[in-house]
Amino acid sequence: MIEIVKKRIFCFWLLLVSCLFLSSCANHPVQWNGNTVYTHITMALDETDLYQYVGAVDYIFVGVVQEANTNITEDNDKSTYKIEVTDNLKGELADEIECSKHGGILKDGTMLLYESDNLQDVGLPEVGSTYIFMAYAQPDGSLLLSEFWGNVEFSEEELNRFYNYIENEIPYERERFSSEYDAS
Repeated sequence: MIEIVKKRIFCFWLLLVSCLFLSSCANHPVQWNGNTVYTHITMALDETDLYQYVGAVDYIFVGVVQEANTNITEDNDKSTYKIEVTDNLKGELADEIECSKHGGILKDGTMLLYESDNLQDVGLPEVGSTYIFMAYAQPDGSLLLSEFWGNVEFSEEELNRFYNYIENEIPYERERFSSEYDAS
C-alpha cells in the first residue's frame, strides 16, 4: 500500500515538473524595445485625403481592443486583434470581430510599421483602448485594418470628423468583398 502511494506521489511530482517545464517553453509575447522600422508602400489613392480614403474602405467602426497578438515574423507581417464593436459608422459589423493589421513586433522587439511618401503609421492598437477603425473586407471574409488611419484614437472630435468624411466620401473603385462579420 505504501509503495502505491509513493508511486502516485512520484507521478504527481513528475507531472507537475513536466507541466512547469513545458509552460516555460511556451511562446511569450515579445515586448517592444523602443526601435521602429518602416516598410515603404505606394498607395493607389491619395492617403492624405480622408474623403477618398473613407471611400476606399468597406467598414468604419468604433471599437475597444479586447485582445492583441502583435508578434510577427518576416514571413507573416500581420498582427491580429479581437475587437468589441461599439458603433458602426460605415457598414454593419457584428459586436465581436477579429481583424489583422500589417505591422507588429519582430522577434528582436523592433516594431515594424508602414510608411508612404506622405505618411507614417502611428502605431499598433492597444488592448483596452478605444479607436475609430477603418477596414477592408478580404476575399476570404476576414478584415484587414487600413494601412494608415486604420486605428485613430477615439474622441468626440475625431468621431465628428469621421461622420463628415463618411457623409462626403469620394467613392473609390476597387473590387469589394463582404466580411464574415458583416451583420447586414
